[in-house]
Amino acid sequence: MNNYLEITRTGKNEWWRYLLSLSTILTIWFVIGSIPIMLLLGYVMLDGDPATNFTATGFTGISVLLDFSATMLTFLPFITATLLAVRFIHARPLNTLITSAPHIRWNRLLAGAGAWFALAVLISFIEAMLYPGRYVLTFQPLLLFFYFLLAVILIPIQTSAEELFFRGYLLQWMGLKLKNKWILSFINGVLFFLPHMLNPEMAVNGILMALAYFAFGFFACYVTLQDNGLELALGMHAANNLFSALFANYTVTALPSPALFTIQTLDPAYGFVASTIAMIIFYGIFFGRNPQPSPILE
Repeated sequence: MNNYLEITRTGKNEWWRYLLSLSTILTIWFVIGSIPIMLLLGYVMLDGDPATNFTATGFTGISVLLDFSATMLTFLPFITATLLAVRFIHARPLNTLITSAPHIRWNRLLAGAGAWFALAVLISFIEAMLYPGRYVLTFQPLLLFFYFLLAVILIPIQTSAEELFFRGYLLQWMGLKLKNKWILSFINGVLFFLPHMLNPEMAVNGILMALAYFAFGFFACYVTLQDNGLELALGMHAANNLFSALFANYTVTALPSPALFTIQTLDPAYGFVASTIAMIIFYGIFFGRNPQPSPILE
């Protein structure tokens, strides 16, 4: 028995509740969540500055801090709607969306973040050694300092919003009928990929980037089921995005940032292979000696 899936039954699970909650979450995400971007778009259109513009790849000519803040704030209504739907439509305690344990396992979350961050450092170091000149130092102390203050608050909101919806709400909903972890992880990986289809990275190599997004969603779901809770996935996802935003970001990205290093070439093949190896190592760190789901009291 997977306690993380079974704990869903402590709430109200009639079909109409899921129809109501899903439509509410998506409406709030797409409508209210778009307000920060629409406000920024209005500012760019009316500021009279020909240097500012909005294209298919995002905003140009505006402060990266403003662009980042508007993008990240779109996830605040998203995470709020998911939490409210679970609490009031499904009448479940909010911690059941995260863990089957009596309390959120913060040590597990921090361990997942630390392990994935270390693996991200290793991946980047090896890439820099294999491809000299690909990593260019773009250190802007003052800008990076203010960006850091925003990132450590807003990026965990963004990643938690995605995890709570995909590996929390949707996974537990599917778990009412499906119990096979491989099938659940496959479906979850596909669902996680879909919102990322319009990311500018997809233009570099659609197939490999699609596989990368799918693999991340698949793995985060599998780890969640294996660990009987969302804590590892929450930590892993936040560490992944914080590392990219603050330390090594690409020139082609959905999340521009004044990172310490800028990677001149987005190499989907290296990224996919390296991240797959990192996932295997991550799994070995937490489940190598005990492949069974972790106890709920851990």
